[in-house]
Amino acid sequence: MNFLNLFRFFLILIVPGIISAIIFGFIARLRQEPTIATILIFDLWIFIIMITGLYFFKGIVNFTTLFLFFDCLSFTRRYALLSIFIGIDIAFISGFLYRLFFRFRRRIS
Repeated sequence: MNFLNLFRFFLILIVPGIISAIIFGFIARLRQEPTIATILIFDLWIFIIMITGLYFFKGIVNFTTLFLFFDCLSFTRRYALLSIFIGIDIAFISGFLYRLFFRFRRRIS
C-alpha cells in the first residue's frame, strides 16, 4: 500500500465529516467555524452507519476486508458519495434538533 492510497483512504474517511460539520453550522445558525471535534464526531457517526450497512449487505467485518473492497474503484466512489449523503442527512437532522432545543432553552429562561 503506497502513500497515495493511504491519502485517498484518509480523504474518503474525513471529507464527509467536514462537509457535514459545515452544513450543521449553516442549519443550526452557528456563528463560529466547525471545530475539529465536531468534524470527528460526524465522521464517527458516518463511519458507524457505513460499517453497519457494509456488515449487513456485503459481509465486511474489519479494516482489512474494507481495504480490499477499496481497491475496486467503483466501490470507492460509491462509498464516498453515499457517506457524503449520509453525512448531509445527519447534519440536517442534528442542525434542526440543535436549533429547536436552543429556541426552547432561550424561551424558558
